[in-house]
Amino acid sequence: MVKLLLIPGPVEVPFSVSNAGSFVSNHRSSEFKNIVRENEALLNKFSGAYKTVMVTGSGTLAVETMVFSLINDNDRVLSISYGNFGERLIDSIAKKTGNTQFIKYDKLDMGALLNEIRSREYDKLFLVHNETSNGTALRDMSEIKKIVRDKGAKLLVDDVSGFGGYNMDMHGIYAMVTSSQKNLAAIPGIGIIFLSEQAYNDINSSPPVNVPFYLDLKTSLKFLEKAETAYTPSTGSFMSLNLALKILDKEGFDNRVKRIAASADFIRNTLMSNDVKIFGDDNIYSNTVICFYSNDSDIIKKLETSGITISKGMGKIADKTLRIGTMGMINNHYIGKFLNTYLSLAGKNVIIKEDDIPVTTQLPDFLIDDVNLA
Repeated sequence: MVKLLLIPGPVEVPFSVSNAGSFVSNHRSSEFKNIVRENEALLNKFSGAYKTVMVTGSGTLAVETMVFSLINDNDRVLSISYGNFGERLIDSIAKKTGNTQFIKYDKLDMGALLNEIRSREYDKLFLVHNETSNGTALRDMSEIKKIVRDKGAKLLVDDVSGFGGYNMDMHGIYAMVTSSQKNLAAIPGIGIIFLSEQAYNDINSSPPVNVPFYLDLKTSLKFLEKAETAYTPSTGSFMSLNLALKILDKEGFDNRVKRIAASADFIRNTLMSNDVKIFGDDNIYSNTVICFYSNDSDIIKKLETSGITISKGMGKIADKTLRIGTMGMINNHYIGKFLNTYLSLAGKNVIIKEDDIPVTTQLPDFLIDDVNLA
């Protein structure tokens, strides 16, 4: 049985991207340097970053690289969480500095969050854009960016599960991170740190002290000037990312965002129309993760029997919720298979036909033969 991976990362990737994961090369060779150059150029193009650092590791490594390299001892830091990954960000910041203000919400409240950002004094604000743990997001960051700019502060963003699922770029952002195995649809293994020109200059003029070597952006940037990494990388993950970025470029960044958003909207609306309760509300729903309530404690095992893998919820709602990812290669075939299987298991006499699913969820033609559609 061909299995369908619908968790919030890793995601289904094209066969060519998966096969590239076996690539082994001398990481100081001209061949590998060319991969690094191409990857950075495309990541800069998609994000609007001044420089993009790639490190072998997970999204959490990218987050901690940003935290440890871009917080100075005299910085006043504010971080507000509305889920498990926001709390993880707070934990990382607390290991770096004690000059902090932390606020934790069980559920995102945009009004309260904006009031906190307006009323408090800080030099750097850290936020999760898209909360993987509960399928909610700061859908519109424009007001947050304005408040931070007017305060003369800097905005640093964990966008591990968001980048590529929204029309989000580095405008008004000091630094931002993502990873290879989410909306970019590459294999796991690469943490990505996007830097503004100001962040790049700050790192080179007054880098933070007591930064572990592996997390030191100044060291990584020195090697990036030579199109190298500071340590032995996962060469296969870099090659996989290379192909994934070229596929994204051919599809078009805006088209990828539209496909992902349309997929999430259709799945969520179909579930709600069949009496499934979704965590969150219209103002904060994520484009890339859907978190919904279920009373069937065996539903994950039942879906596995049908070849579909989804995830439990996290944190305080872990035992009551399920999560699916609408990232990367999500498409009308995956949507139909998941919904028809899930609704059948839930006892609903509903059949989702291919014509019911928006055409905006379809993969571009050039990808059809490169993706698992069984």
